[in-house]
Amino acid sequence: MNKHLFSAFVAILISAFQTLSAQTTYQAGLTIGSNYSSLRSDLFTTASGRLGLTGGFSFTLGFGERFELNPEFVFAQKGASAKAVRFMPEEKIENYTYEYHYNTFEAGIFGGFQPVKDVPVRLQAGGFFGTHVNRLSNETSDLYVGNYTDVNEAIPAEKLNNAFSGLDFGPAVGVSAGGGRLRLNARYYFGMKNLYNNIDFVERGPKISTGSLRVSLTCFLK
Repeated sequence: MNKHLFSAFVAILISAFQTLSAQTTYQAGLTIGSNYSSLRSDLFTTASGRLGLTGGFSFTLGFGERFELNPEFVFAQKGASAKAVRFMPEEKIENYTYEYHYNTFEAGIFGGFQPVKDVPVRLQAGGFFGTHVNRLSNETSDLYVGNYTDVNEAIPAEKLNNAFSGLDFGPAVGVSAGGGRLRLNARYYFGMKNLYNNIDFVERGPKISTGSLRVSLTCFLK
């Protein structure tokens, strides 16, 4: 590349940076909504998910008219009710549910693209990283998961409680609609971490992972 071409290339980069900087917008606001979560596992069948609250802070960095970055920091209630059984000597096995409910603090970042210039709807894709906190009791409950017909192959339900204290991460996709100070978001979060590995002194093998559908409203401060 000769001197004139290099100078032209640098001039183009500077011009593009100045144009992008001039069109960059910044917003910050509060986010609140609902979160419906579920659990996928080799050890139990999910009887129902958990509908919980979510709230936190959201930011947008707009680049031009169609692209943006949307970082978020939120608290969310997650978990699910697992099918469990109680084995009674010489009696019929009784069916119950055991609640694996926990809370999480998450950080996420999502890239957004607005396909139609005059329609304020953006397609979003990104990822999240969270840390779980639970208050599950380790007291014996006489309920079992893992095998619903043979007590010798089953696992006490409370033995899995510690799986829900630890880290989680994964991709997320969704849509965002609205302009100005209000924004409606709907995303699905796909947990990739095997939560079973959070339990101390166990061999790796079974799998427990998360998934959640989240709908939230963000009100920006300006």
